[in-house]
Amino acid sequence: MTTRRIAYLSAVLFAILPNALGFDTWTFNGIITTGLPGSPYRAGLLWGATFTIDTSRLTTTPTGLYFPTVNYGWGAAHSGFGASSVGSGILVANDRPASGGGSFDGIIFSFFGEQDTGFSAATPFDGSADGITLVNTSGGLTATPFSDTSFPSTLDLNQFSQRYLDVPFQGGSVLGTVDSLTINGVLVSKTPEPGVLGLLVLGVLLFGLPAQINKRNKAA
Repeated sequence: MTTRRIAYLSAVLFAILPNALGFDTWTFNGIITTGLPGSPYRAGLLWGATFTIDTSRLTTTPTGLYFPTVNYGWGAAHSGFGASSVGSGILVANDRPASGGGSFDGIIFSFFGEQDTGFSAATPFDGSADGITLVNTSGGLTATPFSDTSFPSTLDLNQFSQRYLDVPFQGGSVLGTVDSLTINGVLVSKTPEPGVLGLLVLGVLLFGLPAQINKRNKAA
Protein backbone atom coordinates (compact mmCIF):
# COMPACT_ATOMS: atom_id res chain seq x y z
CA MET A 1 0.00 0.00 0.00
CA THR A 2 1.43 3.38 -1.01
CA THR A 3 2.15 6.17 1.43
CA ARG A 4 -0.44 8.36 -0.29
CA ARG A 5 -3.07 5.63 0.05
CA ILE A 6 -2.28 5.18 3.75
CA ALA A 7 -2.51 8.93 4.32
CA TYR A 8 -5.88 9.06 2.55
CA LEU A 9 -7.31 6.17 4.58
CA SER A 10 -5.99 7.74 7.78
CA ALA A 11 -7.71 11.02 6.92
CA VAL A 12 -11.02 9.25 6.22
CA LEU A 13 -10.77 7.27 9.46
CA PHE A 14 -9.96 10.43 11.42
CA ALA A 15 -13.03 12.11 9.96
CA ILE A 16 -15.52 9.34 10.80
CA LEU A 17 -14.02 7.91 13.99
CA PRO A 18 -14.85 10.78 16.40
CA ASN A 19 -18.54 10.67 15.49
CA ALA A 20 -18.58 6.86 15.59
CA LEU A 21 -17.17 6.93 19.12
CA GLY A 22 -19.71 9.52 20.27
CA PHE A 23 -17.63 12.67 19.79
CA ASP A 24 -19.37 15.62 18.13
CA THR A 25 -17.63 18.85 17.21
CA TRP A 26 -19.78 21.98 17.38
CA THR A 27 -18.21 25.01 15.67
CA PHE A 28 -19.73 28.48 15.98
CA ASN A 29 -18.65 31.45 13.85
CA GLY A 30 -19.43 35.15 13.82
CA ILE A 31 -18.01 38.67 13.78
CA ILE A 32 -16.34 40.57 16.62
CA THR A 33 -18.40 43.62 17.58
CA THR A 34 -16.28 44.80 20.52
CA GLY A 35 -12.55 44.17 20.26
CA LEU A 36 -9.77 44.35 22.79
CA PRO A 37 -7.37 47.34 22.44
CA GLY A 38 -3.75 46.35 22.03
CA SER A 39 -4.62 42.78 20.99
CA PRO A 40 -5.10 41.01 17.65
CA TYR A 41 -8.86 41.03 18.29
CA ARG A 42 -10.51 44.06 16.73
CA ALA A 43 -14.09 44.76 15.71
CA GLY A 44 -15.08 43.42 12.32
CA LEU A 45 -12.90 40.30 12.38
CA LEU A 46 -14.32 36.84 11.85
CA TRP A 47 -14.01 34.51 14.86
CA GLY A 48 -14.51 30.78 15.43
CA ALA A 49 -15.23 28.74 18.55
CA THR A 50 -15.14 24.94 18.68
CA PHE A 51 -16.49 22.57 21.34
CA THR A 52 -15.81 18.82 21.16
CA ILE A 53 -18.44 16.95 23.15
CA ASP A 54 -18.32 13.30 24.18
CA THR A 55 -22.00 12.48 23.65
CA SER A 56 -21.51 8.93 24.95
CA ARG A 57 -20.71 10.35 28.41
CA LEU A 58 -23.09 13.28 28.65
CA THR A 59 -24.20 13.82 32.22
CA THR A 60 -27.08 16.06 33.23
CA THR A 61 -28.71 17.50 36.29
CA PRO A 62 -32.39 18.49 36.55
CA THR A 63 -31.34 22.09 35.93
CA GLY A 64 -30.11 21.25 32.42
CA LEU A 65 -26.35 21.21 33.06
CA TYR A 66 -24.46 18.96 30.65
CA PHE A 67 -20.85 17.81 30.47
CA PRO A 68 -18.30 16.62 29.40
CA THR A 69 -16.89 18.97 26.87
CA VAL A 70 -13.54 17.31 26.23
CA ASN A 71 -11.91 20.35 24.65
CA TYR A 72 -12.70 23.80 23.32
CA GLY A 73 -10.98 26.58 21.46
CA TRP A 74 -11.50 30.11 20.21
CA GLY A 75 -9.63 32.27 17.79
CA ALA A 76 -9.55 35.25 15.45
CA ALA A 77 -6.84 36.77 13.28
CA HIS A 78 -4.72 33.59 13.59
CA SER A 79 -4.58 34.04 17.36
CA GLY A 80 -6.56 32.52 20.20
CA PHE A 81 -6.56 29.70 22.69
CA GLY A 82 -7.47 26.05 23.09
CA ALA A 83 -7.78 23.80 26.10
CA SER A 84 -8.70 20.30 27.13
CA SER A 85 -11.57 20.13 29.58
CA VAL A 86 -12.87 17.78 32.24
CA GLY A 87 -16.35 18.95 31.30
CA SER A 88 -17.05 22.63 30.83
CA GLY A 89 -20.73 23.25 31.41
CA ILE A 90 -23.44 23.43 28.78
CA LEU A 91 -26.58 24.88 30.33
CA VAL A 92 -30.03 24.47 28.74
CA ALA A 93 -32.95 26.60 29.92
CA ASN A 94 -36.51 25.73 28.94
CA ASP A 95 -39.44 28.04 29.67
CA ARG A 96 -37.50 29.77 32.43
CA PRO A 97 -39.31 32.83 33.86
CA ALA A 98 -37.87 36.07 32.55
CA SER A 99 -37.46 39.20 34.66
CA GLY A 100 -40.35 41.52 33.99
CA GLY A 101 -42.65 38.69 32.89
CA GLY A 102 -42.79 36.11 30.17
CA SER A 103 -40.33 33.27 29.68
CA PHE A 104 -37.31 32.28 27.62
CA ASP A 105 -35.43 29.32 26.19
CA GLY A 106 -31.66 29.47 26.06
CA ILE A 107 -28.40 27.56 25.94
CA ILE A 108 -24.85 28.40 27.04
CA PHE A 109 -21.70 26.69 25.73
CA SER A 110 -19.16 27.77 28.32
CA PHE A 111 -15.39 28.20 28.37
CA PHE A 112 -13.09 27.70 31.35
CA GLY A 113 -14.58 24.71 33.18
CA GLU A 114 -17.82 25.83 34.75
CA GLN A 115 -18.36 22.23 35.85
CA ASP A 116 -15.86 22.93 38.62
CA THR A 117 -17.55 26.08 39.90
CA GLY A 118 -21.06 25.16 38.84
CA PHE A 119 -23.74 27.28 37.21
CA SER A 120 -25.72 29.15 39.82
CA ALA A 121 -29.50 29.17 39.73
CA ALA A 122 -29.29 32.84 38.81
CA THR A 123 -26.95 32.39 35.84
CA PRO A 124 -27.77 35.31 33.55
CA PHE A 125 -28.67 34.62 29.92
CA ASP A 126 -27.75 38.20 28.99
CA GLY A 127 -24.58 37.41 27.08
CA SER A 128 -22.25 37.91 30.05
CA ALA A 129 -21.47 34.20 30.47
CA ASP A 130 -18.04 33.09 29.23
CA GLY A 131 -18.59 31.49 25.84
CA ILE A 132 -21.63 31.25 23.56
CA THR A 133 -25.12 32.24 24.75
CA LEU A 134 -28.28 31.81 22.67
CA VAL A 135 -31.61 33.13 23.97
CA ASN A 136 -35.17 33.39 22.70
CA THR A 137 -37.75 35.26 24.76
CA SER A 138 -41.53 35.03 24.81
CA GLY A 139 -44.26 37.14 26.36
CA GLY A 140 -46.10 33.98 27.35
CA LEU A 141 -45.42 31.13 29.74
CA THR A 142 -43.79 28.99 27.05
CA ALA A 143 -40.96 29.80 24.69
CA THR A 144 -39.16 28.07 21.81
CA PRO A 145 -37.21 26.14 20.61
CA PHE A 146 -36.75 23.71 23.55
CA SER A 147 -39.49 21.46 24.89
CA ASP A 148 -37.36 20.23 27.84
CA THR A 149 -33.83 20.63 29.19
CA SER A 150 -32.28 17.78 27.18
CA PHE A 151 -29.09 18.36 25.24
CA PRO A 152 -30.05 19.22 21.63
CA SER A 153 -28.78 17.21 18.68
CA THR A 154 -28.73 20.35 16.55
CA LEU A 155 -29.76 24.01 16.69
CA ASP A 156 -31.44 26.47 14.33
CA LEU A 157 -29.80 29.80 15.15
CA ASN A 158 -32.71 31.65 13.56
CA GLN A 159 -34.94 30.51 16.43
CA PHE A 160 -32.91 32.63 18.89
CA SER A 161 -33.55 36.36 19.01
CA GLN A 162 -30.28 37.03 20.88
CA ARG A 163 -26.96 35.36 20.03
CA TYR A 164 -23.88 36.38 22.02
CA LEU A 165 -20.16 35.67 22.17
CA ASP A 166 -18.30 36.78 25.32
CA VAL A 167 -14.59 35.95 25.73
CA PRO A 168 -13.01 37.49 28.86
CA PHE A 169 -9.38 38.58 28.94
CA GLN A 170 -7.38 40.52 31.51
CA GLY A 171 -7.89 43.73 29.56
CA GLY A 172 -11.62 43.24 29.06
CA SER A 173 -14.04 41.11 27.06
CA VAL A 174 -14.17 40.41 23.34
CA LEU A 175 -17.82 40.44 22.25
CA GLY A 176 -19.37 39.26 19.01
CA THR A 177 -22.33 37.97 17.07
CA VAL A 178 -23.07 34.26 16.51
CA ASP A 179 -23.90 33.77 12.85
CA SER A 180 -23.34 30.12 11.91
CA LEU A 181 -23.11 26.63 13.38
CA THR A 182 -21.29 23.65 11.93
CA ILE A 183 -21.53 20.17 13.48
CA ASN A 184 -18.91 17.58 12.48
CA GLY A 185 -17.90 19.70 9.52
CA VAL A 186 -21.44 20.14 8.14
CA LEU A 187 -23.09 23.58 8.13
CA VAL A 188 -26.42 23.11 9.91
CA SER A 189 -27.52 26.71 10.52
CA LYS A 190 -26.71 30.19 9.31
CA THR A 191 -28.28 33.58 9.99
CA PRO A 192 -30.15 34.92 8.36
CA GLU A 193 -31.62 31.98 6.47
CA PRO A 194 -33.06 32.91 3.05
CA GLY A 195 -36.66 34.08 3.58
CA VAL A 196 -39.61 33.46 1.29
CA LEU A 197 -39.11 36.84 -0.36
CA GLY A 198 -35.46 36.03 -0.96
CA LEU A 199 -36.37 32.71 -2.55
CA LEU A 200 -38.94 34.42 -4.79
CA VAL A 201 -36.37 36.97 -5.91
CA LEU A 202 -33.89 34.18 -6.58
CA GLY A 203 -36.55 32.34 -8.59
CA VAL A 204 -37.25 35.42 -10.69
CA LEU A 205 -33.55 35.87 -11.34
CA LEU A 206 -33.06 32.22 -12.28
CA PHE A 207 -36.17 31.74 -14.42
CA GLY A 208 -36.93 35.27 -15.58
CA LEU A 209 -33.50 36.14 -16.94
CA PRO A 210 -33.45 33.44 -19.68
CA ALA A 211 -36.88 34.62 -20.84
CA GLN A 212 -35.67 38.22 -21.08
CA ILE A 213 -32.59 37.10 -23.03
CA ASN A 214 -34.82 35.09 -25.39
CA LYS A 215 -37.06 38.13 -25.99
CA ARG A 216 -34.04 40.28 -26.78
CA ASN A 217 -32.73 37.69 -29.24
CA LYS A 218 -36.09 37.54 -31.02
CA ALA A 219 -36.27 41.33 -31.22
CA ALA A 220 -32.81 41.42 -32.77
